[in-house]
Amino acid sequence: MILDNFLIHSFEPLFLTIDKIGPFQESPVVFDFTNEDDEPCNFFLFVSENGKGKTTILELMAILMNMLRYREIESLGYDALDHQKGCVQWDILLRLFRDGKDQTIILSLIAGTCDSSGISVWTEDRLIKFSASSWHRFGFRRRTSGRLERINKNDELVNDLLSNIKNNFDIESFGFEESQISLPTLLYFSAYRDIPAVLEKQRMIIQPDDWGYKPVYTFSQDGSNWTKSLDNLLVWLRWLDDGRFERARDIINNRVFKRKTKFLKGVQKSPPEAVIMSEGQKHSLDKLSSGEKSLVQLFLRIGTHMTRNTILLIDEMDVHLHPKMQHRLLNILKDMAKDIPGLSIISTTHSREILNGFSYETEEKNLRKGGHIIEDNLEVV
Repeated sequence: MILDNFLIHSFEPLFLTIDKIGPFQESPVVFDFTNEDDEPCNFFLFVSENGKGKTTILELMAILMNMLRYREIESLGYDALDHQKGCVQWDILLRLFRDGKDQTIILSLIAGTCDSSGISVWTEDRLIKFSASSWHRFGFRRRTSGRLERINKNDELVNDLLSNIKNNFDIESFGFEESQISLPTLLYFSAYRDIPAVLEKQRMIIQPDDWGYKPVYTFSQDGSNWTKSLDNLLVWLRWLDDGRFERARDIINNRVFKRKTKFLKGVQKSPPEAVIMSEGQKHSLDKLSSGEKSLVQLFLRIGTHMTRNTILLIDEMDVHLHPKMQHRLLNILKDMAKDIPGLSIISTTHSREILNGFSYETEEKNLRKGGHIIEDNLEVV
């Protein structure tokens, strides 16, 4: 149950500091998610060739966000943090209503072989720069014994946040791209966003896996298992009969297909699955092109799982997309960042089409853009 005395207004990334993880070995590397006016970006782009660490960056943010599920933990599920000397700190600008008053604070999520203050300390001057009243830390530091020890167990604000996440874990979100849940979530899409055929013959109308609220969702190739499939998700939305299916269908048709001869028509009863119409012929989702599958996966999962404070991570947003579709996706994501308060998009690419279309230097209303080129030898044209 969401309490009236605890409400999150915004949850926005500021800085990520990585030390001794992946390609970031020599000294701590800081990634700045703010724009020239020191405002948190709502659309940030990492640009690099393969193998330079951009996927590592996204994975670490997902690991850190997932810690909010736990008060104690035995493993973070990342070798550089669990067994090596890696350390990472992610600083979040958090605005919330708590105990009858609005507050603005810095929340640092910390993990690995660090001391309790993390890698980057927030002084009074740094707090003032972002109009923050206090600095709060949460995470797990690795002791010499290998045991993971929680940082700042007695921080009441952090404990209130953890309690609210625990108490609302798996709560259902009503609406499609219209959630009323204020708790933060992170949606991480890997570069592999295929939709394989569903192999199961026995299919029931059943609630999809990972249906309710969680602080982190990770998506890669869509499951061939029925309860993990997009077919099951669409059948479930149609069965709920509360308008979510129609909104999802219209969003997919407007953003992905854009032409009347190919569209998501609905779902059929036997076997229960989504129906795509193309040139008058019926097709299943797995028969879409690679680019169409990628976009359908993105927009169905985003609409289903986003909250009012969502961090969206997309690895290689250009993968499997021809240049026209790359520009379409980029423009759609820009519009979403402009139109949906509380949405922060962080993506990676090595596409010059995406980089040129991003137009970092061009101001756009309600869009706070930022970016980082990881290596120096990338030729940008």
